[in-house]
Amino acid sequence: MNTMFEQRIQALDADSASVAASFGGETRVAEHSRRGTPGWESRLLEAERFMQDIRVGRRGVHHFVEAMSTSDFPLLFADSLDRQLYGAYEATQPTWQNYARAATVNDFREVKRFATSGVRGLLTRVGELAEHPRRAADMAEYKYSVNKYEAGFALSFETMINDDLGAFLRLPQDLAASARDSEEEFVTRLFAGPSGPRADVYKTANDNVLAGNPALTRDALQAAITKLMKRKDERGNPIQVTSVELVVGTGLSLAASEIINATEYRAAGPNGDVTIIKGNGVGGNLRISTNYFIDSVVSSANADTSWWLFANPNGPRPALEFGRLRGYEQPALYEKIPDMRRLGGAEVPWSFNHGASEKKVQHIYGGSFVDPRMTVASNGSGS
Repeated sequence: MNTMFEQRIQALDADSASVAASFGGETRVAEHSRRGTPGWESRLLEAERFMQDIRVGRRGVHHFVEAMSTSDFPLLFADSLDRQLYGAYEATQPTWQNYARAATVNDFREVKRFATSGVRGLLTRVGELAEHPRRAADMAEYKYSVNKYEAGFALSFETMINDDLGAFLRLPQDLAASARDSEEEFVTRLFAGPSGPRADVYKTANDNVLAGNPALTRDALQAAITKLMKRKDERGNPIQVTSVELVVGTGLSLAASEIINATEYRAAGPNGDVTIIKGNGVGGNLRISTNYFIDSVVSSANADTSWWLFANPNGPRPALEFGRLRGYEQPALYEKIPDMRRLGGAEVPWSFNHGASEKKVQHIYGGSFVDPRMTVASNGSGS
């Protein structure tokens, strides 16, 4: 005569059945029976038979796994750390994308970018039977390579056990912020130095330093935009600049917003006459980017007064290029594989020798200053 437990075992053998359903759909543990009673001994025997069937292969392991849901192991079966990292990273919009071109490189070897002046230029009048002038194209070369950047942390077994407030659950988000900040800081160092605009790229030979290094005012900004829009290529052809980006540190963020958002301004004439002008001529096709890393990169002087103007990086030539390794465009979070398991087969998330759980973030990127014509700057010192 079949017992009720044997009938339940038959239901368990069906692949579509769940353990919970086979045992009457119970989701809560029944009230404890006293040890030694017939009911307690019967259930214990049934449980032993159930486990023996799994051990000898008479029953699939998935029947046992089904009985232990992921809610029983919140640390092992929580949301993927990679998914946490990507979500936090994509939610933040770094400012460098507003004035530097994003690129992808194939490997760690040095990459080269070539820019040619072409043969564009005004035509020359040619007389009868005269030959036309031959033009040669000039070639400029820019090169850089990507490198690997990493950071990580390790938590001891004791720390994980004692973390009853979940204070360490935010550590993957901190690594995401580290990747975001590292990109921003790297691009900042392409155009900024200890005393303001980088002296090796912002210089008289490149004609991209505003005369007198004026402070950021409406008139100075207008002069900078005009200078950028008057750019010429190697053959004297005009370069069309349709939109520009104003980049400042935190010290000029409010001043820049006041200039851009003004709805009217007053111009004083030579005789003291004041003209009220409605609208804001400098605000058209101009956007402000507040780069918080300027304050730390410009460490010696002029951090609160330096400002930069960049042409749209999606034009023919950008001022800056920031490249990531193909296939690794996004930062990745890695976890050291545990090398310890309990007797019986269950793995633990900490190491055998040190009892620590380790994770790290890895990001691969590089970049270069490209075309000095596509930017102008001032350290704001007035000299």
